[in-house]
Amino acid sequence: MLSDERARIFYSDGDSVSLTVAETGLQFDRVISDLPSDVELLHPLLPKLPPDDRPNSEGETSSPLLAVKVTLFPNSGICIGFEFRHVAADGLAFNHFVKSWASICKSGGGDLSWVAKSPPCHDRELIEEHTELENSLLKTIGNYASHWDEDSRRRMLANKVRATFRIDGEHIKRMKASLANHNGSSKQSTPASAFTVASALLCTSLTRSREPEFVAASSNKFNSGEDHIDCYVILVDCMGRLKPKLPATYSGNCLSGIQVLVKRSDLIGGNGFAIAARVIASKIREMEAEGLLRSAEKFFSLSGWQEIMKQGNILSVAGSPKLGVYETDFGWGNPRKSEPVHVDFYGSVYFSDARDKEKGGIEFGLALSKGEMDAFAAAFEQQLRRFSE
Repeated sequence: MLSDERARIFYSDGDSVSLTVAETGLQFDRVISDLPSDVELLHPLLPKLPPDDRPNSEGETSSPLLAVKVTLFPNSGICIGFEFRHVAADGLAFNHFVKSWASICKSGGGDLSWVAKSPPCHDRELIEEHTELENSLLKTIGNYASHWDEDSRRRMLANKVRATFRIDGEHIKRMKASLANHNGSSKQSTPASAFTVASALLCTSLTRSREPEFVAASSNKFNSGEDHIDCYVILVDCMGRLKPKLPATYSGNCLSGIQVLVKRSDLIGGNGFAIAARVIASKIREMEAEGLLRSAEKFFSLSGWQEIMKQGNILSVAGSPKLGVYETDFGWGNPRKSEPVHVDFYGSVYFSDARDKEKGGIEFGLALSKGEMDAFAAAFEQQLRRFSE
């Protein structure tokens, strides 16, 4: 339930979730491919949330939180599509919910041991109430929601393709070693995480993909001046950073974010990867030193986002290799592919764990125009080869 003051989650006996069951003529192998494909290929597999209720006498609006669509690919497989409101849960919390549901389905409803061992935590008192943060979020969300309509949605999808890329565990290990050697005796006290080095590689590859080496200058819509600042917005999981730490099964949102502002000439240079990784790690330390709630208040404020939007070349990085999306099993085995479709709209990249558990590492999906995707793929492969020997 949403009002001008705050968002609240209600459940009453008899409440239900919208479920759609359908059949498709799409080719299953095409849908699970990592290769670039039209962003709208997957959209028919997604449910639509039922419409909001009309505001009541107190001006409150009730909105459904979740819809599910199960689509059959005859003789090939099935797809389970979700649409849910972020106000209820972040990626980690939602994936825990799905895995709990999957474990019950796998057992035929008779075995609740997985849920009993890993029950969701709904205790909101574990996080100190922070009115300023809540007000900032509501104001920012309300401002951007007022500009969201079907026309803007269609424009965001025009001429876009989506693709999935992988960074295997060996590459992650070599990137960490390279960064440690580059830092030498610097003050960086903790080794870089897989998320940090993967984010650094992504930022470096995307910036390099806008250079004439990969794309004709005449078709490059980005500011290509070497002194131009590229802005990467990275969402950071804060469950393990709060004091005391939140349980890993906390059901809700616990995210903040950082702005990574780097001069383009630094990113396209030979030390671009190390510079990006150093800035990302430094920004996370600053966030922790300032205090997570205070930092989140500034990050999610309307003025903060307006400042971010002024930067121009912006890409947001979300998700985490901790999500464990490929550990989900409804009784049919692990998923062949998991796709976060919201990247189609928001100019974002979404990290997840890798399907190949032997090689490990990270997968990420993103949506770009066809020309931009070709340029990014070439730049990414070039950067990845640096850590292949």
